[in-house]
Amino acid sequence: MSAMSSTEPSNKRPLTLAEVKALVFDKWTSSVETLTIDQRRLMIYLAKFTKVSDPRRAREAVEELVRRFRLKEEHAVMLVNLLPSDEEELRAYLFKDYPLLTQEDYKEMLNLLRSLRE
Repeated sequence: MSAMSSTEPSNKRPLTLAEVKALVFDKWTSSVETLTIDQRRLMIYLAKFTKVSDPRRAREAVEELVRRFRLKEEHAVMLVNLLPSDEEELRAYLFKDYPLLTQEDYKEMLNLLRSLRE
């Protein structure tokens, strides 16, 4: 039997777009001419849609959302990537999975997310 069966959790974790962009741009910008078309498309996508430039701040925001509001990490990553601009938009993303969040929780989350906007 292998050391790790398919039922064991892997050490994979969701990354924010800011973290992916930092990894990709650091590794690929020195050799842009050798990138595949898909790699180039990924770089263009990240350049267009990454809303938080500092990967460290993005990760800290994810960790704070998980800690303070007990969000799953993948939901916190989604919020940091999307940076919803108002309570209604935020509620649309979260209400199904977190029906007990209060209006105060939403306000505090929005303040945290707004602090990430450039």
